[in-house]
Amino acid sequence: MNKLSIRNILVPIDFSKMSIRVIEPASWLAGRFAGSIHLVHVRRPAYPTGFVAAASPFSVMRYEQQAKERVAGELNALAYKCGVPAARCHVLCGTAPFNEICGLAGKIRADLIVMPTHGRTGLEHMFLGSTAERTVRHSPCPVFVMRQLGNGLFEKKTGYKKILVPVDFSDCSREGLRYAMKFAECFGAKVIVLHVISLPYPYITDVALTDDIRKDAARQMQRFLETMEFRGLKVQTAITRGTPITEICSFAANKEVDLIITSTHGLSDLKQVSTGSVAEKVVRHAFCPVLVVPSHPKIRVAKLSKRDKRKPSGHE
Repeated sequence: MNKLSIRNILVPIDFSKMSIRVIEPASWLAGRFAGSIHLVHVRRPAYPTGFVAAASPFSVMRYEQQAKERVAGELNALAYKCGVPAARCHVLCGTAPFNEICGLAGKIRADLIVMPTHGRTGLEHMFLGSTAERTVRHSPCPVFVMRQLGNGLFEKKTGYKKILVPVDFSDCSREGLRYAMKFAECFGAKVIVLHVISLPYPYITDVALTDDIRKDAARQMQRFLETMEFRGLKVQTAITRGTPITEICSFAANKEVDLIITSTHGLSDLKQVSTGSVAEKVVRHAFCPVLVVPSHPKIRVAKLSKRDKRKPSGHE
């Protein structure tokens, strides 16, 4: 099992307090992995009333250029203020924020995107839950979604000691567990592998059937883990019954885990498989940070490349 390498970390910024607070833990992670920080702001054009109708195309272009330069200056100043003067700053303007973020991640070959679940600036909502979830769905690299910020974890710089990894025994969840093992190895963390048995309501009261299903799940868990190489990592298994989202989030809260690492398929823009939707809902409802790993990053990169070719020049 090769060691985890995180060289480029992308941090989306909308200048809200929530997005700014993410810079500290992202910088801390970059320090642990000897990586670099990239800050990106996706700008949505806002013109004074009647400006576009009265202005010439040249005036609009000049207004856009000045606005971009102003935002770039603010982004550089923010990076310096937060102690990352070497950060590379990007100002984008075009399609939806999640699409721009994912496109830049592919362009700079980001190893990780670090962002909050939400952040707000006035009436413009850049980091609503849907944006974080869409980034998770389309990103070509893992996405670290922060929720509990400013706690003892980053103040003490002790790292992650207890990591929860939900699995459904698929190849997709196997990739998520492999990534989690590498991540855990960097911090000496304990890994808890969780499988949730989801039964239709009519079968929940059938004790004999439920017991058989639990035993079968235990056998599948054993076979699943036999395909992994743990190299001395502390690993614990757990099997629960219920609704996957509820069970994963409540288990994480009850066991006081520091981080959930899960995988998502994300193969289609229109049709989401169950694992992908579960990952996005865990991002929405979990009480701790969630790191989502794409199981088919090459396919996502290919999709982003096709979309990038359709963009007009002078995008960034």
